[in-house]
Amino acid sequence: MNNSFEYINIVLGGDDMLVDEIWDFKSINMGRELEISGEFIYESAKKTMSITGLNNQYEINIILYTGAVGIERLQKIYLCLVQQNPNDKYSVPKCLMGHNHLELEKEIEKYTIDKIPKNGKGLLGIFAEYYNNYRYANYIPKINGGDLRLLFISFLKKQNGKFNFDEPCSLSQFEVFKRFYINELGKIAGYFYGLIEHKARDINTYTYEIESSSNAARVFWSTRGRSLYEQMLIEQNAIKELLLYIYKNQRDSGVFRLLNHMESLEMDDMLINDYLADLFEEKVNDWLIDHVDDMYEEIGDIQKIKERKKLLSLFGDRSVCFDFEDLEDGENES
Repeated sequence: MNNSFEYINIVLGGDDMLVDEIWDFKSINMGRELEISGEFIYESAKKTMSITGLNNQYEINIILYTGAVGIERLQKIYLCLVQQNPNDKYSVPKCLMGHNHLELEKEIEKYTIDKIPKNGKGLLGIFAEYYNNYRYANYIPKINGGDLRLLFISFLKKQNGKFNFDEPCSLSQFEVFKRFYINELGKIAGYFYGLIEHKARDINTYTYEIESSSNAARVFWSTRGRSLYEQMLIEQNAIKELLLYIYKNQRDSGVFRLLNHMESLEMDDMLINDYLADLFEEKVNDWLIDHVDDMYEEIGDIQKIKERKKLLSLFGDRSVCFDFEDLEDGENES
């Protein structure tokens, strides 16, 4: 009798643990996966914002790789949420084990009446083609690198099928296609996030909760009021507004004290806009790096260079209080 009782307890305890483990998997593990997905999607959009053409295979690879991985992870998160036991390899759909975005979408459609946005399946097809045939294309001698460019162009032509990407074009002309890709990426990201959030609430998990200051939040939350392209633009404009404020305001408090104290290096005014263009794209211009390196050599005095670098390290250091003396004076007065 005692043995039977212990056996029942063990079985029930095991079942309870299994239920708890499934809940943890769907709520916590998939929640972390959601943040990772958002980061990949954000990087794809960010990289697209920085390109000026389609002649660099590395750039196209990064755009399609991060976009493909981010969207695939979203699809798999949703499918894990709708499975009774997503850890049971015998019951989960085979597409969860593969990397075919279109097959994953077919499976998703079994569980929802919501429709993927226009051009969504087209972009999923591009991602599937890239991930399965171009991800490791450099290891396959017969695959031409230009094919990857044509793959990306085949999607961009949905914006304008008559546009000739082999002819020179202005940055403003190319910007239209960058905006198109980023917005379509944002639309399907929002679509899958919506499915995930709805299902998570339905089964009482917290999968949809993400860090509010993360890039994932910018992809999934900020874009509810604006497009993903507009989100990228507001980030660039925020940096520009900050630089303009620093330039226009000769303050004597906070970090301005350090700015006023230090002498600037000589720069070529004609190149400043090029330096800024790279800065807004989160790059550092090679000429700027070489120029600063040369200027340090001209200074010559090792101690002066060391002191300058130490002062420069204070910029953007959140642990530094530039108004410490003012705080002390205020305390003494009180």
